[in-house]
Amino acid sequence: MAKLTVHGDDLTLKSILEVLPTEPERQWRKGEPKGAGRVYLDSGFELLVAQASQAQVLPSRIRSYLSECRSRGVTFSMPRIVAELQFELRGGDAPGTPAAVPLDLPLGDLAVFSEMGISLSVATRA
Repeated sequence: MAKLTVHGDDLTLKSILEVLPTEPERQWRKGEPKGAGRVYLDSGFELLVAQASQAQVLPSRIRSYLSECRSRGVTFSMPRIVAELQFELRGGDAPGTPAAVPLDLPLGDLAVFSEMGISLSVATRA
């Protein structure tokens, strides 16, 4: 699974949301409570970019989504915006078993992430 989390100032976020190819799964506003007595320091949103049961399919789905974003003029490399693409990879069936197939991201994909202002976060779950 790959999710994109974006946060920053309201005006810039609004302009990004207007042209994204999909609606966010979750949105929040600066100052809203986020639990444990804390509040969000800035506004943001989270959206599902790609979901696949096999790791080798995930990069092509991410590539397609980001290509659509680029064709619509979406970028996250503007001031006061932070974007992070979060990959969640599942391990094997038994606890402690590594995933059968690694997630391979060619340099071209990494260059696109960089050009669009997207950082990466990778997590594995058993």
